[in-house]
Amino acid sequence: MRGTARVRTRIVSLSVAIAAIAVTLFGVPLALGLARYAVADEGVALQRLADLTAAAVLTDLAHDRIPAVLPGSGTPGTTLGLFDDDGLLVAGDGTPTGDEHVAAVLAGAGPQVVESGGDLIATVPVLGEHEIVGAVRASHPVSAVYTALVPLWLGMLGLAALVLAAAWVIARRQARRLARPLEELAVLADRLGDGDFGVRPRRAGLAEVDALGAAFAGTAARLDDLLARERAFSAEASHQLRTPLAALRLRLENARADAGARPGADVGPALDAAVVETERLTRTVEELLDLARSRGGGHGPVDLHAVLDEVAETYRPRLVAEGRSLEVELDGAGADEPGGAEPAVVGSRAAIGQVLAVLLDNALRHGGGAVRVGVREVGDAVAVDVGDEGPGFTDGRPERNGRPRTETPADGIGLGLPLATRLAEDQGGRLVVSRESPPVMTLFLPLDDGSGEGGDPTDEVSRSPG
Repeated sequence: MRGTARVRTRIVSLSVAIAAIAVTLFGVPLALGLARYAVADEGVALQRLADLTAAAVLTDLAHDRIPAVLPGSGTPGTTLGLFDDDGLLVAGDGTPTGDEHVAAVLAGAGPQVVESGGDLIATVPVLGEHEIVGAVRASHPVSAVYTALVPLWLGMLGLAALVLAAAWVIARRQARRLARPLEELAVLADRLGDGDFGVRPRRAGLAEVDALGAAFAGTAARLDDLLARERAFSAEASHQLRTPLAALRLRLENARADAGARPGADVGPALDAAVVETERLTRTVEELLDLARSRGGGHGPVDLHAVLDEVAETYRPRLVAEGRSLEVELDGAGADEPGGAEPAVVGSRAAIGQVLAVLLDNALRHGGGAVRVGVREVGDAVAVDVGDEGPGFTDGRPERNGRPRTETPADGIGLGLPLATRLAEDQGGRLVVSRESPPVMTLFLPLDDGSGEGGDPTDEVSRSPG
């Protein structure tokens, strides 16, 4: 979870940094504005104090009297002085002679408030009846104003720290909320990698994370379905390999029996047939592997006559060995007769061959008597009927010697019919089993109309008696 821990740290750090920037951008101008306001307010207070003092001493100055005490001279930190019309200090505190500010006021410049030499200075004239008779100067250190602001600035800093702490707490909660679904997805991804395809992430309440979880769940479901299909296909396909292996073993056993019964007998034809059967087995393995890798791929025109001949050649010796026969008819003409119909269908040669092999294997294992394969055209489709003289399909399991078979391919007729059903559907066809006795299994395939796409045999299934 080191990755998600880094994500949480980054989220918290970024959130606190943003909060710090916001507090700085808001707090610093506020602190500076507060300082300017305090200085301006102190200047107004000094001017008011000077005005009150000037009004109080006007009578004394007009009669050439010096006031004993200046009103407001007891204000802490404030220096207050009274100057006559010559700029000399006559009462209060200050330099013996007035500065440039006092001189400017005595010259008629009017009241003024200035910041000079680290002090805030307010100077106002004392107006007699017809002339300026003096000036009052009040000053206060600017540093004292700033010192008075320190508690406020500390309060602002404390508030900023509180805001940053709150941002940190909220960011940690949000980081956990955002990282927890990602951590769960990481755990589920590990389980998915270990083969647990049933993992499903919980909803996090976040649209983006929930969308990611939904995509993850969909991927897991598809992988689960794909693996289940491949496992089922492999299990059913392995069953299909038993037929050519059994045929190969039968030919070799017959050759050994002939060699034992007739010493010096020519076993070359039997060995040649065994080689042919081995080649068929190899081809079957390759076809099953191709079908497992790409279901429904490689569609094109298929010579159904040739496929039937190849499958029949594999199963005929096994049926003959059990005292049974295999008959193949194409629209009433024997497969071996000249001029027999050779219908072309659309699909995969390997898939169609495997479906026919499954049907013949079912008839061999679970049927009885002669096996008949018939081919007929039904509208835009070709129907391949595979029947025998055994019992019909009921709700039981597929068994031989008069015992019942299952009714529909979906119920699992033998180990191979589910495979045949899926392969038929992959070819755009349909596999139908009749409920009559003797049983008939019918494979519907789209007829090649020259375009390479074929017709739709689905509509023909309901009209066909198969």
